[in-house]
Amino acid sequence: MNTITKIAFCWILIIIGLAYHTQYELSGLFFGEDIKIPEANGKMPYTVHYFNIAITIIPLFFSLLILFLKNMVFKWISFTYAVLLLLLNVFHVVTTAVEDISNLTQIVLLTFVALANALLVLELNRWRKEVS
Repeated sequence: MNTITKIAFCWILIIIGLAYHTQYELSGLFFGEDIKIPEANGKMPYTVHYFNIAITIIPLFFSLLILFLKNMVFKWISFTYAVLLLLLNVFHVVTTAVEDISNLTQIVLLTFVALANALLVLELNRWRKEVS
């Protein structure tokens, strides 16, 4: 498998993992977990939209654009974004484990996402250093 395919595949795995993460969070509703935020007013705040765009939709763009763009600016932007996302994912694994160590499904899934993200960073770094 070539580097570009590995990179696109890792981006997609991260997105799928985060989609499962959301689905698993919501599955608690079936067992009676109350997830409503006390300040909730029935409308989704714009910050949630921005966060969803940054965490799930922008990586979808990267997984598509990586197949077509090869310039150095794109290489640096995607590499930097992947590193920042990796830091966020590692932090999320740790905080999830600290908050509820018995939440095994989420901890294992988030560890997988962080691992896929780490492999993505390594592949992007290799690709970034290639001579175009």
